Amino acid sequence: MMAAVKSGGESGAMNFLKLLTIGARKGRVRTLPELATAIGEGAAFLAQGASYSYIRARSGTMGPRLMQDAGFGAGMERCKWEGFAAIAGDLILIVETELRPHGSGTAGVWRRLYREVLAAQEMPAHRADTGWTDRLAAFDLALDAHRALPARGIEELCEHSAEVLLAFAPVEDAIRDLDREMVVNNVKFRFIDHIDALRRRADWPALAAAIRLETAESPP
Repeated sequence: MMAAVKSGGESGAMNFLKLLTIGARKGRVRTLPELATAIGEGAAFLAQGASYSYIRARSGTMGPRLMQDAGFGAGMERCKWEGFAAIAGDLILIVETELRPHGSGTAGVWRRLYREVLAAQEMPAHRADTGWTDRLAAFDLALDAHRALPARGIEELCEHSAEVLLAFAPVEDAIRDLDREMVVNNVKFRFIDHIDALRRRADWPALAAAIRLETAESPP
């Protein structure tokens, strides 16, 4: 049922555990550094939760045995980290949408924020040779396209994250195709719940003011 995955000795699980501190997710978000932290925590929380819930649902009673397999564990780490990078970008697009009524600043602010979120974490082993170059380029293109469109809802904006998690999940391709709708819906529900919590934490006017200041002080 599950695809064989080569063991790559991936590291980074501890980073996810550190980012999943529930208490850290309760503070107010008023500044750009606080927003970067919230995005990183949220991306880790969603990537780990969505990836493991899918594998548990798919593997059933085989789950514990699979998790003890080094190759499968490496595949799960890769899935979580690729999901983390995708989710961080999609969360930033959602926040940009939320801030539009208050003024969302230049594209440069959001590009720098995405880079700060990724740079705050140790580079995963499977990305050691390439870094996040392709993800950064993809985000920049997605950001430009996003800002040229009217505001879109969470469900549309998070589909990209769902597709990335599904693409890197250590399962057979035939199963992946059958499970697409289940995974996409699961990710959408998780995003909606997470953004609802973020809205209660965020001070949008204060963030908009911080972005205006950043825009004035930094190049676009």
